[in-house]
Amino acid sequence: MAASFAGFQSLIENSPDAISLIDRRGEILYGSASTSKLFGYLPEELIGRNCLDLVHPEDRYHSSCALQQVLSKPPGPIQWEARVLHKNNNYSWVESTVSNFLLDSEVQAIVMHQRDVSERRAADGEKQQHAEELVRSNLRLEEFAYTAAHDLREPLRTISIYTEMLIRITPMNPDAKEMAGFILDGAARMSALITDLLSFASTGLHETPRPVRLQDALAQAMRNLTPAIQESGARVTVDGLPLVVGDEIHLVRLFQNLIGNAIKYRSQDPVEIHVSANRRGAAWVVGIKDNGIGIAPRDQSRVFKPFIRLANRDLPGTGLGLAVCKKIVEDYGGEIWVESKLGTGSTFCFTIQAAGQDRALAQAAS
Repeated sequence: MAASFAGFQSLIENSPDAISLIDRRGEILYGSASTSKLFGYLPEELIGRNCLDLVHPEDRYHSSCALQQVLSKPPGPIQWEARVLHKNNNYSWVESTVSNFLLDSEVQAIVMHQRDVSERRAADGEKQQHAEELVRSNLRLEEFAYTAAHDLREPLRTISIYTEMLIRITPMNPDAKEMAGFILDGAARMSALITDLLSFASTGLHETPRPVRLQDALAQAMRNLTPAIQESGARVTVDGLPLVVGDEIHLVRLFQNLIGNAIKYRSQDPVEIHVSANRRGAAWVVGIKDNGIGIAPRDQSRVFKPFIRLANRDLPGTGLGLAVCKKIVEDYGGEIWVESKLGTGSTFCFTIQAAGQDRALAQAAS
């Protein structure tokens, strides 16, 4: 047997990986010099042993199945990871890449490349632990946000109620009434900020995304915005919208924020808003186009950052609406951007995964 793979041996002797030749039963016929570094055994100590005998009992069945797969589908390669016994009686994680060269006249064996991946596995385990801890931390933070929001709203409501009572029952000169008005305005702004902060903190994927009729999400957002739409006289037109993958509550919030912004930052012209969707591969590009005041190119990447307000600061708002939109879209694997010029309106676009391969717009609108 040694003569049959003598030529092949010269190619593998200096490999940093441990390379073994085994027969179809798993018996070790040859081990490279790197075997000593990886397993602690001299190559001659392994010859004649079955490679599966060195595998951890919990990983042996999986490794045996992989070896049978190599035999049934030559030449391979097939790769798997298992714990392998070191000469010092400790197990280490080893990645095995196995190819079937039994029919090769020069090799006539199964070739097994093995390398120690214990450090990588340990690092992956640490990453998983960190990810799980981050999830737990986020849940604790969200619980804290809800509690803090509730506890802060109550004293703000008390301030507002008693300030209004003072205005009604206490004689005040114009300056005093103005100062009381400042108190009410400040409490209202703080309440709005708490609501938006809570919305931003709680936006996330709590349920498995599922098919959602985008038309239904938009309709609900429009109902929520009815007072603003009527007050502004806005005209909202809509193309047929598709079925997408997401969560209706989040998508309602997304539309509500984007259309609400279009109404808020309107120009002197009658408000015109158009909602459309165009297919792009496995996703849809949804656009909300308005004829408002527009956004300068240099500011277009900043508008999605928390607390950034570029337009008239006398208008109500906390600067979190578009940050919430960005968080929602990115949580579903999409992207959001704006196309705009000052004075010519804006089109806010976002991508979202299509539900199904060829479900037409008509299906969602039916």
